[in-house]
Amino acid sequence: MFQSVKYLVVCCAMLLLLKSTTAHSDTALATGFVAEQQLLPQLDQLQRKTAAEQKLLLLVLGGEWCHDTKALQQHFAEPAMAAALAKRFNIAFVDVGYLEFGQATAQRFQLPLYYGTPTAMIIAPDSGLLLNKNDLMHWTNAANFDAAAYKAYFIDTDFKQKFAQQQQQLAGIPPALKQQISAFEQQQASALAKGYQHLGPLLRAYKESGQAAGAEFNQAWKKVRAFRIKIMPQLAELEQQAKTVAPGQALQLPATEEISFSTH
Repeated sequence: MFQSVKYLVVCCAMLLLLKSTTAHSDTALATGFVAEQQLLPQLDQLQRKTAAEQKLLLLVLGGEWCHDTKALQQHFAEPAMAAALAKRFNIAFVDVGYLEFGQATAQRFQLPLYYGTPTAMIIAPDSGLLLNKNDLMHWTNAANFDAAAYKAYFIDTDFKQKFAQQQQQLAGIPPALKQQISAFEQQQASALAKGYQHLGPLLRAYKESGQAAGAEFNQAWKKVRAFRIKIMPQLAELEQQAKTVAPGQALQLPATEEISFSTH
């Protein structure tokens, strides 16, 4: 019975999200979670709708267990913020479950994996370009920011202009070095995905138990966190290195590693 009701609620949320362009454009969108399996088949339609309305697409990858995701949802639901967001974005909150979902959504928009929750992806609907990749880790600490910070970023930032400026700064990097950076990111994302596979069941058991976190979970959480928070800074460092490396030379990549977990 609960599952049937939950499915009905999710379906209703998707219908609201994909409502006709003749609906009131200043109406705040729902901030409830949508299952990734239900969202993916609707993304083409949602992008077309968003482009027709001359808005941006905002996909938030998060989990109901995540303190920072809940903080972001609460800020988004504040009446003034919700009305301003609805004028600028079509929004969907994508449920990553216990880290077993979300990768397909990220990969659709040039991101091999999400590196924390919540990951707020701002997308140009006509091109499908991810406009704010450099900022993604900022909002994984969403609970640390006040309403003014939310407004300054989500309402006042010109994301297309900012993206164009960033692309211009990277324009001089040779394609071979860009490919080297991309391959490094893919490798790190693959290692992190394996970490999520180990951590996810431990996270589920901890959250569903209602008990304090155990030593095994804490150890796995800290190792995965230490790994994932390094990826974006490493990419930024490689991009800076690529601007100054001598012609024909390869980049000096950081040492790559797997996330190891104790077996006892």
